Amino acid sequence: MKKKRFYNNKKRGEKWTEEVKGRKINFADKYIDAGTGSDKFDNRRPTVKKPVFTRDNFEKLLKRIIIAVICFAIISTGYMIMDVNIQRNAMPSDYLEQEHTADLSEMKLSIGATEIPTLAMDGGVMLETVVDELQKSKFTSAAFDLKRSDGTVGYLSGQASVEAYGAVSSPANDMAASVKALLENDVLPIARICCYKDNIAPKADSSVRLNYGGEAYKDSSGSTYLNPQSSSAYNYIKGIIEEAAAMGITVFALDYCDLPDGLNEKVNGGFEFLSNKLYADLGDSVKLVEVKHITVAAKSAKAIKKELGEKAEYNNSSVVYYVSASDKGAVKQVLDSLGNINYVLEG
Repeated sequence: MKKKRFYNNKKRGEKWTEEVKGRKINFADKYIDAGTGSDKFDNRRPTVKKPVFTRDNFEKLLKRIIIAVICFAIISTGYMIMDVNIQRNAMPSDYLEQEHTADLSEMKLSIGATEIPTLAMDGGVMLETVVDELQKSKFTSAAFDLKRSDGTVGYLSGQASVEAYGAVSSPANDMAASVKALLENDVLPIARICCYKDNIAPKADSSVRLNYGGEAYKDSSGSTYLNPQSSSAYNYIKGIIEEAAAMGITVFALDYCDLPDGLNEKVNGGFEFLSNKLYADLGDSVKLVEVKHITVAAKSAKAIKKELGEKAEYNNSSVVYYVSASDKGAVKQVLDSLGNINYVLEG
């Protein structure tokens, strides 16, 4: 009889048992843990409809609407401000359609100047010294003579008439370079031209001389004058201005435009007559100002105002006062405090 053989437990769990893999499956766990599984009975299960307008959804929608409204208001306000700014600062259409250049004749000037010798316009050491003094004294402008009251010309002119009259005397060695240096140092160069008072040209050329009673007119000091009605005399003055303008000078102080003894009305003298004629020929690239001489002895603002005249007159940007004063520093402070006064301190 054959013996029965039984399996022993020596290798139990190794040969006949597989290791546990994956996770424990719980029935219908897809409905508990929001799984993704499904079965064939899903269509039979009742569906629960979620409400569309919950409190959370309403708060989110309201917040989005408020943000959209605020953004729209900000953008609209920005466009309105920009449109108003453009309309306020826009040039008129008729102005934009035209070509315009700088009009110096209408420009208001603020001149606080001191007089410097023409010889200092050497473009070198003398000019550097003058510039240093101007900046220390806080002057914004420097005035010098191109044509002096005795008829001499203070620069090396290329005009044939100036050479023929022999009018050049003590000239500036380098006017053009000096003008450039002044402008680079923020100092406005002002050229003074004594227009009709002249003791040189009338002697050399009778066609430019002012006659009275068949002879050359002379004032109480014995000085002679150019004739405002003479085209040669006018061209002589205009030629000096044109040469100086080519060197970079834009502001010209016209002195002695008025004739003594009431002769202005008889021969069309005066600043207005001459400046209008010059502007017509030279255009608006230059500024012409009338010179008026005063002497200031007092240092008070009230006394200086009295010397200057009415406020409407000394606020005129077409007038520059040549002021003689014993104390230039004190007078400068008073003139600067008054404001709107174009002045040149002489001496």
